[in-house]
Amino acid sequence: MKLVFPHKEHKDFELIGDSFTIGSSDKAMITIKDKSMHDVHATLIKDGEDYALKIETPACMASVNGRLVKDSREVRVGDLMIISQVHCKIESGNAAKKDDNKTRIRMALPKYVLRGVSGVYFGKTFPLRGKTSLGRHSENDIFVNVDGISRKHALISVLADGLEIEDLDSSNGTFVNGKQITKQKLNIGDEVKLDNIRFLIQAPGAPMSDAAPTSQAKPAKTAPPAAQDSSSGNTAKWLITLLVLAAAAGAGAWYMGLFDKFLN
Repeated sequence: MKLVFPHKEHKDFELIGDSFTIGSSDKAMITIKDKSMHDVHATLIKDGEDYALKIETPACMASVNGRLVKDSREVRVGDLMIISQVHCKIESGNAAKKDDNKTRIRMALPKYVLRGVSGVYFGKTFPLRGKTSLGRHSENDIFVNVDGISRKHALISVLADGLEIEDLDSSNGTFVNGKQITKQKLNIGDEVKLDNIRFLIQAPGAPMSDAAPTSQAKPAKTAPPAAQDSSSGNTAKWLITLLVLAAAAGAGAWYMGLFDKFLN
């Protein structure tokens, strides 16, 4: 058996033995350098022909086929595991060679996901299928172990025409786009806030954004050319006027002198 990474960001790991620690530390048997991976994030334990994925603490996020691991969960050959944000699965050593003509069942991507954009859940994604409960109790589908979150805080339901969120009488309330709600429809891009933990509603493959887009700054208005040159233009006009008056005055003096000579 071996642990393979469909996105090929890590090398395959041969599963020789009965227990394998997975984490970002060099002390882990399977070292995966990821910013949200704990030093020892999870343990893969051989259980007969199958395996079990066990997390170290509730803060170590992991899922098997889209189902959140709350303590441990059974893993079979071909099951998709997401450990922190890393996708991986177990394959038999001769999986590439063997073909038993059986239909392969591929896990469909969820239509909607919930992505954390603050606190310890920043960057973590959770598939939304059917009804998804959120709260501080470990029995919730999304276990939000943070002070200020109620044991059963909110419920997100996938409906035929979209999503709906319902507050479950939480102590600190549920907010959508900054407004406290009791029950409300959700759209892609909406922000859901439980106390100080914020999530975004997204569709797989959609571009990720942690903040609402801001309007582009308008260019500063500039004075029209005539206004900018008004000072220099007025100065030139006054100089021309003065020159004309001076010339007129000089001509007048010359005519007066000529008239006096004619009289005398």
